[in-house]
Amino acid sequence: MNKLNTKNIKNVDAFLGPVCDYAIAPVSRYAGVWGIPVLTTGGQADAFLHKGEHYPTLTRMMGSHRLVGEALRHILHSFGWTSAALIYHNHAMESSKGHSECHFTLSAVFSALNKTSVHKSFNQETNNFNDYRNLLTFVSHSARNFLLDAFIIFNFAGYDLDVKFLYEV
Repeated sequence: MNKLNTKNIKNVDAFLGPVCDYAIAPVSRYAGVWGIPVLTTGGQADAFLHKGEHYPTLTRMMGSHRLVGEALRHILHSFGWTSAALIYHNHAMESSKGHSECHFTLSAVFSALNKTSVHKSFNQETNNFNDYRNLLTFVSHSARNFLLDAFIIFNFAGYDLDVKFLYEV
């Protein structure tokens, strides 16, 4: 974007990509003002649903996280499960990395479940075994069904935690 100046913008027919949500947002906002289409296979975060307001020329060529949330809501309903705990990796708040892909995906699941699920994030870069044990103990008091980040399962492989993993993402 910084190489593009307003003199050359009239020669641009469309932007292909970017894929990263953090890059799509500013590119799509500018492109919307300029009336230039943005085509991407990224942009799965719920924020990109606001096409008319912020991203009028954005076309996502892939399903959104919202569809994952809807699918999981239907799965839980079909089994008669009324509550679920969402456990996912996210970067530390003080990190410059922004939110993780797990955060974006499970925030859509949280919304699809009417924002009623217990949810807790962890930082896989800094957490240790006891942190994970405490996390699982916390959510086990709130729900029988867990939607887990796969990283947690691999960390506990071989340990007897007396916690049942009913569903994993």
